[in-house]
Amino acid sequence: MFHHFFCTRLLRISISQHSTTTYVFSLQNPYLKFISTLSDPKNQPSFTVSYLVNSCGLSEAAALLAAKKVSIETAEKPDSVLCLLNNYDFEKTHISKFITKYPLLLLLKPDKTLKPKLEFFRDLGLSGPNLAKILCSNPYILGRSLKKHIMPSIDFLRLYLCTNENIIFALRRSSGLLQPGFQKRMVSNVSTLQKVGVPEQKISKLIMTQPTAMMVNPDRFIENIMAIKEMGFDPLKSTFIKAVFIMSAMTKLNWEAKLEVYRSEGWSENEILYAFKMQPICMGISEKKIRKVSGYFVNKMGWKPSVISKNPNILGLSFEKRIHPRCSVLQILIAEGLIDKDSNLAWALLLTEKDFREKFVIKNQEKVPKIQRVYQSMIGAVELDKGSKELEIGRVEPENSRALTYLTSHDGGLLSDT
Repeated sequence: MFHHFFCTRLLRISISQHSTTTYVFSLQNPYLKFISTLSDPKNQPSFTVSYLVNSCGLSEAAALLAAKKVSIETAEKPDSVLCLLNNYDFEKTHISKFITKYPLLLLLKPDKTLKPKLEFFRDLGLSGPNLAKILCSNPYILGRSLKKHIMPSIDFLRLYLCTNENIIFALRRSSGLLQPGFQKRMVSNVSTLQKVGVPEQKISKLIMTQPTAMMVNPDRFIENIMAIKEMGFDPLKSTFIKAVFIMSAMTKLNWEAKLEVYRSEGWSENEILYAFKMQPICMGISEKKIRKVSGYFVNKMGWKPSVISKNPNILGLSFEKRIHPRCSVLQILIAEGLIDKDSNLAWALLLTEKDFREKFVIKNQEKVPKIQRVYQSMIGAVELDKGSKELEIGRVEPENSRALTYLTSHDGGLLSDT
């Protein structure tokens, strides 16, 4: 029924004056794809769909949706677009994402419309996979005017970020910085931060590291800033900027839900506020994670919420890779009477791996021979299972994902959402 051919051309065979049978041969799929217009065209794939599947790597379902937005009559122009993207080291997965989100890209003029923009980004310092990732998240950028939109947007960012390196860092965080209308919001929000006394350096850092926070509706942004001020945050400190980011990254409903989870775990309003002021990212942790680690600390370790609130960084530590193994060691030492169960041991979770091993494992292995074996087995189990759990470990709420990325970049990588 099907024949094995390797060819990239479309061959149309006229059967009669009123009918045509189309054969599509694809290098990407060695099986002949037969398209017949003799039967109901609604039940048969078009040349557009076939091209999107065979040349662009789209699934049939995605191609059918994309075909509603673009009609490809010949392969000449889309082939030249794909060739151009390949010349700029775009991978196949990136190209398929481009076309899925923005199928009209295939009909843009490669030399006149696309190439100048790709060259502009390359001169900025973006190329290959890095550029592809940014454009994948917002492929419509390539459809906008270089001189009227893209270049002015970059010039605007340069006012705050100064260097190409900083601009690229910000764009990798959010391609939304090239969206129409973002400048007006950012100018307003920057002005709000300046009025409450946030230093220019910290404003630039917020734009560079968490640009989405600066694209929040200005009215809502002002509400957030006023609330943060009322909580007692100092605009001169980095915690103020972190609080701005956290409150901008979630809705009021999300915020109230997080507060309710802490309350349900026995935290008082003062304890919640104290923890937030010490480490704002504690409100960026998922509700599931809050329940899991807070419950463990209270029920297994016997720590009061007041102890946890004074050490809010421990809430974001990986349960499997740090909290559980280290707390197991601490429990053994408590049971052996080597450390006081009533002492504040939260700091032990924040030690480096080397320091923790030396102070709690190696120091006590002669008195408690099993402690080295227990700890190593738990750490080893995590490492062996790392591959299968990696996706599960990284699955967080959208706003929390950004929060965790921020803390990882600026607080020594302590926070993980498992």
